[in-house]
Amino acid sequence: MCSSDLAFADPTAYRLKVRRPGSDETREVAIDLAETFNWLLGLSVTRMAAPQRFRAEFRREADGRLVLDGDIRPDPAGPWWFRPVEGLTPDGRRALVIWRRLTGDPERDNLVLEHWFASRGGEWDVIYVNGSHNLGALREGGAGLQLRLIEEDFHRLMFETEGV
Repeated sequence: MCSSDLAFADPTAYRLKVRRPGSDETREVAIDLAETFNWLLGLSVTRMAAPQRFRAEFRREADGRLVLDGDIRPDPAGPWWFRPVEGLTPDGRRALVIWRRLTGDPERDNLVLEHWFASRGGEWDVIYVNGSHNLGALREGGAGLQLRLIEEDFHRLMFETEGV
């Protein structure tokens, strides 16, 4: 993950240096990445869930593959945090935006994401997720489904200059 993407590892802690008008003085301000991304996408939000935290136990299979030992469990102090946002894009596509806190252990982060996602119902045309992930492997018959990295689209939409 590049350093600019590390800022997306915890979407609740994103800060931006902003210059005060008419001076060279800057100050750090907290930025709500979820709201900003919804606005950049032009997303008509139909549901923004409250953040959820989970705990999980893991074990290694004989082949070395990491698996969950049981299921992910809600836990207010758990290290895995998710906040799903559902809505419609301006062109009418059903979108799911998955915000999560990354722990720095991609193998565990992605395994928890896969199990969290598999437990959700719903059909989407496009899914956005922060951080690298393996959700593409879970697509069953979702030929038209697009999986997008939030970081890539955020940067593209934030700094797009075409037509300016």
